[in-house]
Amino acid sequence: MNAESIDVTPLHLLINECRPLNDFQLSKFCALESGSLEGRDQNGMIDTSLVCSVQGDIQKAAKVSKTLLPRGLINSGNLCFLNATLQALLSCSRFVRLLQQLRLRNIPKVGYPTLTAFAEFVCDFDVPSSDCNVNKKDTTVLDICRPFTPATFEAVLKSFTPDLPNSISGRPRQEDAQEFLSFIMDQMHDELIKLQGQYGSSNGVRSSIVSSIEDDEWETVGPKNKSAVTRTQSFLPSELSDIFGGQLRSVVKARGNKASATVQPFLLLHLDIHPEAVHTIEDALHLFSAPENLEGYHASTAGKAGVVTARKSVKIQALSKIMILHLMRFSYGSQGSTKLHKPVHFPLELVLDRELLVSPSTEGRKYELVATITHHGREPSMGHYTADTRYPNGQWLRFDDASVTSIGTRQVLHDEAYLLFYERT
Repeated sequence: MNAESIDVTPLHLLINECRPLNDFQLSKFCALESGSLEGRDQNGMIDTSLVCSVQGDIQKAAKVSKTLLPRGLINSGNLCFLNATLQALLSCSRFVRLLQQLRLRNIPKVGYPTLTAFAEFVCDFDVPSSDCNVNKKDTTVLDICRPFTPATFEAVLKSFTPDLPNSISGRPRQEDAQEFLSFIMDQMHDELIKLQGQYGSSNGVRSSIVSSIEDDEWETVGPKNKSAVTRTQSFLPSELSDIFGGQLRSVVKARGNKASATVQPFLLLHLDIHPEAVHTIEDALHLFSAPENLEGYHASTAGKAGVVTARKSVKIQALSKIMILHLMRFSYGSQGSTKLHKPVHFPLELVLDRELLVSPSTEGRKYELVATITHHGREPSMGHYTADTRYPNGQWLRFDDASVTSIGTRQVLHDEAYLLFYERT
């Protein structure tokens, strides 16, 4: 899509000093809707009996979704990676609906740190209508309330970096936003499975997205009637994987052997942007699925093991509802870390090439950009993160910690993004 042809209506921001709650209100209640409250019992459980507006019909209430008013997040020291990641996730409407449903569940304080953090975090976006006078008739006017500290993620940060002091008030170093995003998604997936009573291990071993057990081998027939021995890595689905999860199918073809295929899930795609041929996100996706030669591949031929010539290709078998693309700008090695300062163009509207898919007739190949995370600075271990997100009315906002500003699409498409969030249309 050509940014030159886009007419962007200016967005006027009204910064309101929203009335702060007292300590008792903050620890005891979070407003769900106007006049409805949610509380916790003495054991720290979210008590759905205290939700006044639900009246026992939790399933109906869980389907209710409302738009979150934008709020900046305070950075007390090297926490911009956390702030930018959270703001980008809040741009995903399906994820926000999941968070709002979590608020109505009995989530124990112990054993579910990530779910608890998100359930309490989304409460901080509840703003009484008397405090923020949103002009519903004029969609170009948007109220933004005072920023706050995402203190609910203190325990999550401690698990993410156990070598650092457990404090939300400041950290001695910067972290990789992509690594943190992958960590909290993995943790949230596991906790959702555990909450659903589907946890696959009773000995305390975390399940992870992909289990170490593979299903039985099946011989499948693909395009042009070519067969392959297919192995599917089993995994337990969750409400999170239903939003961000997809499936990849990698096929290895070795001389003198039947093709071998492996199907495995993903929550985000890692794209190599280092090759000179990569100038756009479409180039990176094409490279992702391009066949590659495997050096020193061992295969069994006529009952004898040996090294043969082999090629591997990867395609998308199942598309995710929200696709997160990680542009691999950072490199880590024995000499330290480096950052690739290379412009990579990405569009507001992404239509996946049929060549990327296992089934060329797959419907729903069109995605729209809803958020980006950008790292500013020369080195991965330093610098600063910001997030650009699309508000439900189509306006774009830039979240720079506590600062929230309106931006046009030309500023969104700046070619230096680190993470891209695309929602399927």
